[in-house]
Amino acid sequence: MTVDRAVCIHGHFYQPPRENPWPGDVEVQRSAAPYHDWNERVTAECYAPNTAARILDEDGVIAEVTNTYSRISFTAAPTLLSWLERHRPGVYGAIIEADRESRERYAGHGSAIASCYSHLIMPLATREDRRTQVVWGVRDFAARFGREPEGMWLPETAVDIESLDLMAEAGIRFTVLAPHQAGRVRAIGAENWTDVAGGRVETRMPYLCRLPSGRSIAIFFYDGAIARDVAFGDLLSDGRRFAGRLLGAFSPGRGHPELVHIATDGETYGHHREFGEMALAYCLRTIEARRDARVTVYGEYLAAHPPTHEVIVRERTSWSCTHGLGRWQGECGCHSGAHPGWSQAWRRPLREAVDMVRDALAPGSAEALEHLVHDPSEARDDAVGLVLGRWSDESVEMFFSRHAPRDPSPGGRRRVLALLELERQAMLMQTSCGWFFDDITEPGSVQVMRHASRAMDLARQVLGIDLESAFIDILRRAPSNDPEYATGVAVYEALVRPAAATDLARIGAGAALYGIFGLVPLAVASGMYAAHGDWRYRLDADGRQSLLGTVRVLSRVTGDEALLDAVALFSGMDRVVVGVRETGGDEALHAAWEGMTGADPVGAVSGAFARVYTASNLSDEERWAIARRVLPGVGQAVCAVYRDAAALLRVLEDLGIPEPGVAAQLREHACTGRLLAMLEAGCPDPDHFSALAGEMRAKNLRPDLAALREAASRRIALSTGEAAARPEDPAPLEEVVRIAGCAKAFGLSLTLWESQNICIGMRGHYAGMQERAGRGDGDAERWAEAFRRAAACLGVRVT
Repeated sequence: MTVDRAVCIHGHFYQPPRENPWPGDVEVQRSAAPYHDWNERVTAECYAPNTAARILDEDGVIAEVTNTYSRISFTAAPTLLSWLERHRPGVYGAIIEADRESRERYAGHGSAIASCYSHLIMPLATREDRRTQVVWGVRDFAARFGREPEGMWLPETAVDIESLDLMAEAGIRFTVLAPHQAGRVRAIGAENWTDVAGGRVETRMPYLCRLPSGRSIAIFFYDGAIARDVAFGDLLSDGRRFAGRLLGAFSPGRGHPELVHIATDGETYGHHREFGEMALAYCLRTIEARRDARVTVYGEYLAAHPPTHEVIVRERTSWSCTHGLGRWQGECGCHSGAHPGWSQAWRRPLREAVDMVRDALAPGSAEALEHLVHDPSEARDDAVGLVLGRWSDESVEMFFSRHAPRDPSPGGRRRVLALLELERQAMLMQTSCGWFFDDITEPGSVQVMRHASRAMDLARQVLGIDLESAFIDILRRAPSNDPEYATGVAVYEALVRPAAATDLARIGAGAALYGIFGLVPLAVASGMYAAHGDWRYRLDADGRQSLLGTVRVLSRVTGDEALLDAVALFSGMDRVVVGVRETGGDEALHAAWEGMTGADPVGAVSGAFARVYTASNLSDEERWAIARRVLPGVGQAVCAVYRDAAALLRVLEDLGIPEPGVAAQLREHACTGRLLAMLEAGCPDPDHFSALAGEMRAKNLRPDLAALREAASRRIALSTGEAAARPEDPAPLEEVVRIAGCAKAFGLSLTLWESQNICIGMRGHYAGMQERAGRGDGDAERWAEAFRRAAACLGVRVT
């Protein structure tokens, strides 16, 4: 190839911070059902599939898989990677490994680029916040990927010169912008500029952007037409056509290097466009198989082809708002398209409210830190280490050893930690998603108000500043399009303030309730709190569960701590009582238990505990967690009722006496329970399973197909995992075949992604077993035959 023709596909993989700012983790989100929350849903539909994207053969069988992250350029957004690291470590690890693999493929240049930390609109932020966004983004990236980033993504590609200069100062070599963000260009060394406004810039080359400080940064302007067809058209319906469109964008007969490149939301590949990751994988393979073009990443291309032209960017522009930055500060007319008649008049008041909090808190916080640490700016930069360490004892000690002028008092430590958390929340409340969508009731808007509320909460505690009334006054001018909420104040009162009720006492109460069921509270699982319970009294009798003891609660984020007496009573989802108070000692605790075991336990709790919560006070997350734990018991109880009534129902059937209407439902549930038990046991007797399935069809009984589908999918995944762990044993593979066969009785559409990945990973072992079988090894032949049959059931080609 005499001329370098290269293709780069960039995916901006990002999820906003969805954590409740008080307990510190994502709570259940109803709109994401059947998943717990949107992070889980998008992971299942996009982030995980892209670690093992399928390429099918002509028979529709999986021929190969590819980790697309290792071949494309992608944004490593800290808020997303932080969640993946804690909740989907396998996916997280595959993404980190993909960057390592890409460095081997692309001459030492990785596929991942950094991102400004919390996805705020940089030109609308203060210089101090912009600097922190860049510094935290770089440090987060380096901690995860083990290298310094070459590139950095500007949230929404919202650009201004000062932000570019801060990035260049931090060692960033390039960024990516939309074509309409280029203003004027010229060859380096030339005198005259050419106006390229309106997206007329030549996108197949990098540009040098000179900065007032004397520094510079390279800018890649992506191909807007192809990017639009990927994101909003049907280009991902065919991976071959996708590749053809990219290859067709090279200039015919050009004698100099060219880079055809696009940038879209990474979620396009699988979440916004089902099977989009498969089209991407096929596209990449198609280009890689050619000799007249190659796949690359920005860092590699820039190293080989430094800019020959320079550019002046159009400041305060972005890729998703034709009005510059209007989408994040006013009623510009840009919206999602889901509600074309809705007003965005709420955006400006929300922006004003958030900016008011930011501008009021920043001076006081900076001044307070000056008296507590060597250098407030350096401490703020280094505070990202606390976040990365989830405020562990080690990370906190390391921070204070670097920044405290002397061994600080416990009060001084708590004050520093609270001030730094205040500043973190003040950045999170500026996240771009708060203004992107169509109404102030949208989750993104509610989330930024929650972060603002948390910042104001901390400001009351450590600065003595109360901004909430002023914040609410501004929200009165934010009209909602939802008739249930007149203004932003109603949204704040209904959707933000309840979350703000989470303090140490509430965490302690939750620990008691979760203690009944052996669950870990969300606030503890997040790492932001520690809760150590000493549950001295416990009772489980007559359908009522009771727990009483002391609990020590520590906020790792602020250092605040409390020792509390806590009690929990549970006798049903609508019969929950939880109490908490300052600890009163052993005698007081025993007296409380005496009252709880008497005739009126609820009254005893209400009389003895200062703060009492009932079922109506539970959060959706608490209700979800407890319901999931209790639900199996309900199923067992229904099956027990059926067993007790089975003989009577048979008599009624023999005598031709009409059954009560509930009888069919009891039979359905009981039969489903038996089927589930068979699946969970690996279907040792497929004929028995088929007979029961036939009996249900004959009697027009409807099984719980969703439960059967989940159980069969889960057991197949378990069996394939066992097959990988026991590479000489054909039994787990034979079990896969049995379960898949039983699933066909109901035409279940199984979830086989994980099982397929394991099976694909075993193909090398299959080749070895085939070789042994060819030499007359009967055990190897049995294993190879079992693997072929299991692979066929999973839709995987064995060679």
